[in-house]
Amino acid sequence: MGSLTSKVVAASAGRDRVMDAVKALALLLVVTGHALAWTVTSGGSVVNTLDAAPYMFPLTWVLQILPLFFLLAGAGLARLSGSREARGYLARLTRLGAPALPLIAVTVVLAVAAGALAGPDAASAAGVLPVQLVWFLGVYLVLVAAAPLLVRCSGPWVVGFWLVSILGVDLLRVSVNELIGWANLILVWGLFAAIGTRLDRLRAIGRPILAVGVVAFAAAAIVTIVVGPYSPALISTDAVEGISNLAPPTIVLALVGLAQICLLLLLWPLLQRALDHDRLWVPVAIFASRAMEIYLWHMLVFTLAIAAMISLAVAPPALGLLWWLQHAAVAAVVLAAVWFAAPGLGRLSGRTAELLGRIAPRASLGTARARALLLVAGITLLCVSESGVGQPITARIVILLPYLPLAALVLLAVIVGLAKKASASAVVDDVLGRRRPR
Repeated sequence: MGSLTSKVVAASAGRDRVMDAVKALALLLVVTGHALAWTVTSGGSVVNTLDAAPYMFPLTWVLQILPLFFLLAGAGLARLSGSREARGYLARLTRLGAPALPLIAVTVVLAVAAGALAGPDAASAAGVLPVQLVWFLGVYLVLVAAAPLLVRCSGPWVVGFWLVSILGVDLLRVSVNELIGWANLILVWGLFAAIGTRLDRLRAIGRPILAVGVVAFAAAAIVTIVVGPYSPALISTDAVEGISNLAPPTIVLALVGLAQICLLLLLWPLLQRALDHDRLWVPVAIFASRAMEIYLWHMLVFTLAIAAMISLAVAPPALGLLWWLQHAAVAAVVLAAVWFAAPGLGRLSGRTAELLGRIAPRASLGTARARALLLVAGITLLCVSESGVGQPITARIVILLPYLPLAALVLLAVIVGLAKKASASAVVDDVLGRRRPR
């Protein structure tokens, strides 16, 4: 029997260690941010910690590094866009869509139970909080569908056009209709993915240029906040004045993301040398192997933990010693729960996809149809994230789109099943084609 280190190193052979480490760090910081973001008031309600301590907003500039995740996702999209086969698109649809299905289904049950026990307000909260983070998968699926377009729109001069477009959407959001701002949900995150399609070339940029880029983009973001109507926080909060930079994202987040990209490229050689040491790489690789499940499920467990704090009337003043002890204890319990549950949740996602694939009808899905399914699945997940699944049989409009939570769950299940069946059929056909005598 080999040691744990040798097993992990063998299993992760060929992986880009820096890319995996940065992705894992981005998701870990999301969890850390959520562990600090809630505060129970003396009245028994829950508020964002920034509402109680708005001066803590600079922390959001440290914890918000999802731009780097989309940058690194773009590197994979570059390889995908060069293939004419649908298999890569279908595999990503299955891998990203299947984990969301059990979470959404459990949240539906939780919302119904909360409504029966505590009324409609509890049902609404229970139906929204656990699934808010599936916006990330929704945007990712839309970007996978748009992979060939992102590759074509990734040149140095095109980045300037991206920024002008993002700023234009912000202006229309403020002066015409705030719903227009949601176009930046794709434009801002798409910008980082498009840049990521050229990651290999970006890593050849000289260090002085990257250092200037860090300072210039960060300074531009600060000037934009001072001049424009933007919040200085990189999350959604009413605690500090200005429009949200995250829901939907703005030019401020785009500029901060570009500064982060320059900083990452500047530090890449140092990170690479550090991660060449297996002692550092092994814990990173182990966490990365469970990152998806931890990311998706931690908000549901936090929701239950916060409900327990409310029921126990544990409400220490924000940022006091007892507050820190409370949050440390809750975070430890939540992380332990999702950490040990992650392997089982991963198997559940796989079995869900297998089951849906077995009952789905066989369909021949070419690249165009696979990308269309990705687009529909992505938009459906964005609706789930925005409106939640409380009152699952009540229809409503979500950003101009008709939405019924239960129908959304069924639609996602059908899409994942079709993708799984078509992907498996493509593999079988490919194997049989190679064996067929010429």
